[in-house]
Amino acid sequence: MASSEKFFPQCVSLLTLPLLFSLVGLGFQGCAPLDQRTFDPNAGKPPHVHVAQPMPPKKQAPFLQVVEGTPESDYAGPIEKATKIALNRKPNVLFIVQGIAPMQNTPDKQAQTLNNLTQHLAVPVTNHIVAAGARPVQIDMRVTTDSTAHQAMVRINVR
Repeated sequence: MASSEKFFPQCVSLLTLPLLFSLVGLGFQGCAPLDQRTFDPNAGKPPHVHVAQPMPPKKQAPFLQVVEGTPESDYAGPIEKATKIALNRKPNVLFIVQGIAPMQNTPDKQAQTLNNLTQHLAVPVTNHIVAAGARPVQIDMRVTTDSTAHQAMVRINVR
């Protein structure tokens, strides 16, 4: 007897070996081979890029603010006092005087509103800053419109 016949008789081995291998093969078909996604289902996938929304500019409170209709006697003293304090802390401080007017219906009305704001509020505020000791070169004056403004005003910022 041959050594293979000791373990498997020849007739059994010819019929059962293919059957045995097919049963074992069917059993392994349900198994997935181990790979990187076995432990992490997102492995190998490109990353999802999140686009950050730009931060809105932080609105800083103005150093001083004068609303249209305020009597000059009410804002003259505080402006001069604040100007002297700012100049004592930093002699070369820049005063940014910004007039803000609400939007108007027509360009002509808008121009007239900006002109009135400049003459009746921005220039007197600037004169009080100069009277407190600031040089004219230390003042940056501008006038703009703002759709969110409900009434004209002058904001004074320092830099």
